[in-house]
Order: sequence, then structure tokens, then C-alpha cells
Amino acid sequence: MNEKKMKLIEAGMKLIAEKGYFNTSIQEIANEAGVSKGSFYIYFPSKEDFLTTAFLDFHRHITLEMKEAKSNGKTPKESFANQITVLIDYIYKHKDYIMMYFRENISIGQDMDNQICNLKIENFNWMKENLRDIYGNQLDVMIIDAVIQVEGLIHGYLKWLVIDDITIDKYRAGMFIVRRLDDLIKGMLENQEEPLVKASEIPSDYHNATEHERFKQPFLAALRKLESKVAELPLSRAKESQLYQVIQAIQNEADSNEPQTVVIQGLLAHFTGYPELNEEVKQIATVFDVELL
Repeated sequence: MNEKKMKLIEAGMKLIAEKGYFNTSIQEIANEAGVSKGSFYIYFPSKEDFLTTAFLDFHRHITLEMKEAKSNGKTPKESFANQITVLIDYIYKHKDYIMMYFRENISIGQDMDNQICNLKIENFNWMKENLRDIYGNQLDVMIIDAVIQVEGLIHGYLKWLVIDDITIDKYRAGMFIVRRLDDLIKGMLENQEEPLVKASEIPSDYHNATEHERFKQPFLAALRKLESKVAELPLSRAKESQLYQVIQAIQNEADSNEPQTVVIQGLLAHFTGYPELNEEVKQIATVFDVELL
């Protein structure tokens, strides 16, 4: 992400946290970032698009920090504790922005709703992965109950942190929560508890949902819409054929085991100059977290 776009996101998040989403104008965001209003529209077609991008950038940063924290742990428990510490610290630093989001009950369209659903599934899989790293197969039958309980522990403290403005020692919090989780898990295993919630009872979206699979549906929908819109454009046969080849190349890259974002970015550049296709191109760029050239 280039420097000017990052400045706009940082300035916008600061203002929105202070004044609220609906009371913050695009002009104010541009002024705070030290750029023109026109520059804002180069990167964001609307304020709604800005908020979606800021939300995804927020998530991207915390994901990177948590991945680093995970790799620094000497044991699975220490690794999970490190990740919880990072989560608590990051949420605390941005709690004004988070409070604004819930206070104003912002809903800015289906794209954002889809992203939030994807994040819920990602959060579920993050907790499940850490639990399996710590307890192995012995927890399989109780895994859903364990996820629900660790989610309750973490979210309970985050709620008090954000809404009630309490102070938590972040360096103690991670391992403290992991120890409480350990008490819960050991109790369930020692008492040979029957699961309260079985894996078969949760929505199918949560089963084996890899990151690639979670984003596949919105990607395919955008790609098919892009294909149909190309057919409606007044293009020469040669140009139309070229764009169809680009669409197929995007599909092929997306289907590979490790899609290369730089390749996706280059392929999407072929649609520059066709404003009718902007919406679908932007949706595909969002799925792969690439900046349009």
C-alpha cells in the first residue's frame, strides 16, 4: 500500500474514532492527511469503500502481528498466549475506532457483511488450530465446546477493555487466559464430559474452511459478473477475446495452490479504462488483498 493511501487511512480512522463515521466528511479526511479531496477519490470511490478498506487493513495488520507472535512461542501454550497478548494490545490501541463502529451500528453493504462473516470463520479456525496444537487429538470430540469457551474468555476480557475502559496487564493476560483455558479443558477431559455442541451441529461454513475456500465464493461471483459485463461492452472481437483470456488467466491463477498476488494485480490492470467494470475488478482485488495499478 502506497504512502498517500496509508496516510488517508490513518487520518480517516483517527477522525472517525473522534467524531463518528457519519459526522466525518471526505474533505476533513483529506485535510487531515494533507492531500486534496481529489486524491481521496483516486484511492476510494466513496466513504463506504474507504471504511471497508480501513477495516481490512486493520485486520491485515493484526493478522501479521499475531503470526509473528505465534512463531516466537517456545511451546504451543506460550505461542497462543503471545497471540492473545498481541490481540489485547492491538484492540486496546484502537478501541475508540471499534467503539465507534458498534455505537453507530454501521452497515455499508453486502461486501462488508461478507468480510465480517469471513472474519468470524477465520477467528473460529484460529482458535481451533491453537487448541489442537496444545491438546492434540484428545480434544477432538469436545473441540467445538472448547472453541466456544476460549472465545468467551477472550471476548469477555475484550468487552471490559473496550466498553468499560478497564486496564489489563497485557503481558500477564495472555498466559493467564491460557491457564484458565487449561483448567476448563482438563476438567472436561477428566470428567469425560459429553459435548454440549457437536461439530455436526454448527453451520457448514465453519467446517474445513481454509482461507482460500472462504474467499472463493465472492471471488467467483465477481469473476462471473465481470465476464458477463465484458460481453455487453462495445468492443472489437479481438479486444473482447483478449479480455476473456485475461479472465481465464485470473481463474487459473486463483485455482493454483499458492496464487501469486503480483500476477493477479498485473492481470487486473488489463481492465483499466473500463469504468463499467470497476466494481467487479475492485471486488477481486479486495479478495486477494492487492492494490489496483
